[in-house]
Amino acid sequence: MIQPPIPYEPVEPATQPAQLAADDYDDAETTQPAGLDEGSAQPAEPDQDAPAEVVRLIAALTAVPGVTQAQLDNTYLPEVVLADLSLPNGPHADLPIAALRRSNGALENEVLLSLEFRIQRNESGLRAAEFLSWWVREQSRLGENMQLRTLGQPPMVAGEQQLGRTLRFTIDWFYADTSEDMANVLSAVGGKALALELATEMYKDAF
Repeated sequence: MIQPPIPYEPVEPATQPAQLAADDYDDAETTQPAGLDEGSAQPAEPDQDAPAEVVRLIAALTAVPGVTQAQLDNTYLPEVVLADLSLPNGPHADLPIAALRRSNGALENEVLLSLEFRIQRNESGLRAAEFLSWWVREQSRLGENMQLRTLGQPPMVAGEQQLGRTLRFTIDWFYADTSEDMANVLSAVGGKALALELATEMYKDAF
């Protein structure tokens, strides 16, 4: 029997998850592409300095069997210049480029909540990806502007192979609130954490 490879490992140095704060949207920063912690298949600990709703959502995602690491970033989309989406690298490289181009940019007061995660390279990881694909589809069907994408880096850089080590997933959640109140965003994040917790518990026997 062929043994499954080790879980996907990141190439870039780890960065801390972007923290959502209860400030106006104008204070939100366009984030760099997320870097997940290097290391084992054990779930990474959420940043305990982050708001409780963020910690809960990350914990709910890493509680899905087969998910190894997760983090939540936020990008204030009205500040993103469409022309910059063509750049090969930089802070916009991992944004949902096709969606932003199709809508000719962001909606008013729209924030992109990017929930990134990695999976084990085995049957458990594939089940996690399938389960979360279903969960995101259901959230979208129920009215959320949400989608799941895969992300990867160039197969080789400076003669070094990266292929097979950079795969990650991101849940794009396009959230718009005309009140410009970040407290509403955090409340929505907490609600999504609860929804994922309930779905994981409901279908725990499927894993």
